[in-house]
Amino acid sequence: MDSNSTSNQSDRSRTWFFRSLHALCGRQSFSDLNILDEEGTTTTDLNILNEEGTTEIACSSNEDEEGTTAAACSWNDVDRTQSYRYRYDVFISFRGIDTRKTFADHLYAHLTRKGIFTFMDDQQLEKGESISLQLRQAIQQSRLSIVVFSEDYAGSTWCLDEMTVIADCLTKLKQIVLPVFYYVDPSHVRKQNGKYENAFVLHTETFKHVDPQKVDRWKRAMTCLAGLAGWDVTDKSEYKAIEIIVQAVIEKLGHKFSGFADDLIGIQTRVEELEFMLELSSDDDGCRVLGIWGMDGIGKTTLANVLYDTISHQYQFDACCFVEDVSKIYRDGGAIAVQKRILDQTIKEKNLEGYSPSEISGIISNRLYKLKLLLVLDNVDQSVQLQELHINPISLCAGSRIIITTRDKHILIEYEADIVYEAELLNDNDAHELLCRKAFKSDYSSSDYEELIPEVLKYAQGLPLAIRVMGSFLYKRKTAQWRAALEGWQNNPDSGIMKVLRSSFEGLELREKEIFLHVACFFDGEREDYVRRILHACGLQPNIGIPLLVEKSLITIRNQEIHMHEMLQELGKQIVREQHPDEPRLWSRLWLYSDFCHAMTTQSEGIKAKAIILNQKEEVSKFNHYRDEDLSTMKNLKVLILYHTNFSGSPIFLSNSLYYLLWSGYPFMSLPSNFNPYQLVELNMPDSNIEQLWIGMQHLPNLKRMDLSNSKNLKMTPCFDGILNLERLDLTGCINLSHVDPSIGLLTELVFLSLQNCSSLVSLDFGNSAQLWSLKVLRLSDCTQLENTPDFSGLSFLQYLDMDRCASLSTIHESIGALANLRFLSLKDCTNLVGIPDSFKKMASLRTLDLCRCSKFTELGCTSTSPLHLQSLIYLDLSFCSISIIPDAIGELMCLERLNLQGNNFTSIPSSLSWLHNLSYLNLSHCHKLWSLPSLPIPTESGPSDSVGRYFKTTSGSRNHRSGLYIFDSPNCMKSISLLGNIYFNYFPITWVLRLLKEPLLFRCGFDFVVPWHEETNGSDGKRAFCSDNISDLFDYQFIGGSIGMHFVCRYCV
Repeated sequence: MDSNSTSNQSDRSRTWFFRSLHALCGRQSFSDLNILDEEGTTTTDLNILNEEGTTEIACSSNEDEEGTTAAACSWNDVDRTQSYRYRYDVFISFRGIDTRKTFADHLYAHLTRKGIFTFMDDQQLEKGESISLQLRQAIQQSRLSIVVFSEDYAGSTWCLDEMTVIADCLTKLKQIVLPVFYYVDPSHVRKQNGKYENAFVLHTETFKHVDPQKVDRWKRAMTCLAGLAGWDVTDKSEYKAIEIIVQAVIEKLGHKFSGFADDLIGIQTRVEELEFMLELSSDDDGCRVLGIWGMDGIGKTTLANVLYDTISHQYQFDACCFVEDVSKIYRDGGAIAVQKRILDQTIKEKNLEGYSPSEISGIISNRLYKLKLLLVLDNVDQSVQLQELHINPISLCAGSRIIITTRDKHILIEYEADIVYEAELLNDNDAHELLCRKAFKSDYSSSDYEELIPEVLKYAQGLPLAIRVMGSFLYKRKTAQWRAALEGWQNNPDSGIMKVLRSSFEGLELREKEIFLHVACFFDGEREDYVRRILHACGLQPNIGIPLLVEKSLITIRNQEIHMHEMLQELGKQIVREQHPDEPRLWSRLWLYSDFCHAMTTQSEGIKAKAIILNQKEEVSKFNHYRDEDLSTMKNLKVLILYHTNFSGSPIFLSNSLYYLLWSGYPFMSLPSNFNPYQLVELNMPDSNIEQLWIGMQHLPNLKRMDLSNSKNLKMTPCFDGILNLERLDLTGCINLSHVDPSIGLLTELVFLSLQNCSSLVSLDFGNSAQLWSLKVLRLSDCTQLENTPDFSGLSFLQYLDMDRCASLSTIHESIGALANLRFLSLKDCTNLVGIPDSFKKMASLRTLDLCRCSKFTELGCTSTSPLHLQSLIYLDLSFCSISIIPDAIGELMCLERLNLQGNNFTSIPSSLSWLHNLSYLNLSHCHKLWSLPSLPIPTESGPSDSVGRYFKTTSGSRNHRSGLYIFDSPNCMKSISLLGNIYFNYFPITWVLRLLKEPLLFRCGFDFVVPWHEETNGSDGKRAFCSDNISDLFDYQFIGGSIGMHFVCRYCV
């Protein structure tokens, strides 16, 4: 064969290679390229820390072993042309005998507690039955499905039919699906191996004469779903795994997680009518504004919410935003608070603190007007709230839609809404169905109540809120009690709906009444966990009371927040005020600064309030300075929450009955000497003027939390001998704190301790026999004067240790090796740190180690006789240290996925690097003395033939979206080599590029590759740092700049 034919063959081979590469990976436009900086992604350490023991499984292709994609499967279980109205947030598919009384039940309970409306069939299903039409509809009417693959899941044809419908909903309705692998190998599920293979052998035999294609459909569906991102919870903490799954569900559902399932009766026709009015298929008429108006309780918010959920995913909007209760946000923070909420939801702009109103409006004009926008503004009660948003419908992109709900029709007319829609009362049939849902938990009523139902509906007059509350009140009550309730309502004809709502309140137990009044006066829209903490501190058993109020339709839980209808809030406040409407000092609760001011300045008998919680965003400067003795009248006070309130004098008295105290900006230098709140559970005084909290020992056995963060005058902590049950201590930003009492080491219940930015702290002593057995998080970052770390011997369960920017720290206590459970250790920017004790090599649980910019750190200190035992380490950052030798022991870090060695002085990397089969990120930039590179690691489960179709899995699941980020820029590695025939490159690591280009084909996941740009050197050779002088035309994706990232996603397999 002559040279020309050889050259032509080489050219053809080269062309075939690159064309095949692009065909297999899928050609993307330039806009799809991911432009990266030299650092790559920097959040892996946080993701690892927050995993809490579960492994997120990386996505794999939906192809079966024969190359058929799941998307192409022609299952006929779902009519994709049908318009669905979601009834459930989540559907759980599970095998009853495996998980009903364990994982599945616990998952269902946790989802329900979060207000997520979940379907889980509660019937014991017989193996071999076909699923019912109702169950099929439940799957189709769910936003998200969770499939719990367990040991015997494949043995149930019922489960397999469920799974097939779910897979069809995934491909045709774009339903979100999350797989969970419960004590079963994920690869066995994907490939139907092990017990799954045995089950399918039996199914094949059973159906070979009935429906021979059925088993193939099941297999394709299983391969499809088991290849999605999910969790392997085998041998993991079930409680923690469920917490993570529920949080993922909340994030996936986003705003569509609503909890309005019982309110959807009669709403479908209205939604369709509004869809038609909005002319959503047309972009020719600019922006259209829909206004929904009507009385309180008629369902305006519910209608807007369902309409939003329906059209936001059916039509192609660039950005969608639902701002709930605009009037409340406006009252608390003005128009700028509403604007920030809009920008957060639409363009994900969160860092807007310090921006002026005009600058915020400018961002809206410059960025929001370019988007096709869906915007819902709920509960607008003043025209100025719309005017000050500076959102002009005329200027919005064509096809945009604005939806406004309000009680005042004139607001819509003034705003020149295109459509003004009056929300209607329920008709008789819908009202009857809603009452049955609430009073009987069914669509049908009992015959014993047929005469009573019309009377109840007559009184409710079609108002949804009244029907819900009345129905919940009458649930499980006998007919005689129904008649008594009706008589009570009818005997007070002038009281109307408030009388109905009041009757539900009166039917509560004392604890539930207290919770109801607390929510009505203080907690609407607050995070559920925050409310529960305060209620729990007061001994009100929120774990019982909150679900009960939800059941009675008095509150709802949405997006982890507690919500109460405005009419119910007004009822609660009316109950608080009713006996003394003009004397706030006699009310049980105070929530407005104006009422607090009146109560504090009235010269009369003492204040009777049990709880004072003042809105931190309400203007306080207009109120008077209060005298310290005014506080002495609050002897019944259980909860006190104040923000930067002005007091003069010195503290004389705080109620010893307090259970919960939060006083931000506390103006005094110490607590009153006679303050002995034995029942106090939380003491929070951030940004205070305190110099010393108390003198001597204070006996507070119930105290769980203490927050003195940013108390810049605090010089020493109190003695902790009398608060031994403390669980959380936050001293962040106490810049003059110089002494922490050694008795802190006696806090056996302490879980969280932050001394971050305590810049005057020189040493930290936990005492001779520290007993911090419960401590999990210790933050010491920015303690710039800290010279010595504490003895870690008594911190055996510590998981997170942050000592970033401790610039005076030169050594670490030898006992650090005792932290057997430590998962995260960061010493970033400890510029005087010389080394770490050898004992650190024994921390078998450590997953993240960050020594970035420890400029005096010279070596890891590993030898053949002193190996590394960091078998769990995933993230290691040694960038910009002074390391001259990388030890061979680096290859012992078998779980390592991210390794940053940039900015060091070593000349070579040991060949043991090739043992790191999980490595997906390696940064060698700014290693100017580096002369040679080792062989690349062989990725997990690779192989020349059988790797195709294998599952790509790493310990943390960080390859879920990206693998193969390799960064280097050392000019000393340049040399000419021959590659692919006649092509020559002046940069040796291009062989790494080719290897990484092949990796997605083998493992079906994308990768990023970064080469920082170098200007031409001043040397005589004038070489650049990438691929000779020009990038070959064989690369379709070319870019000149600081760096380039190429992301390939494989869509096919050969």
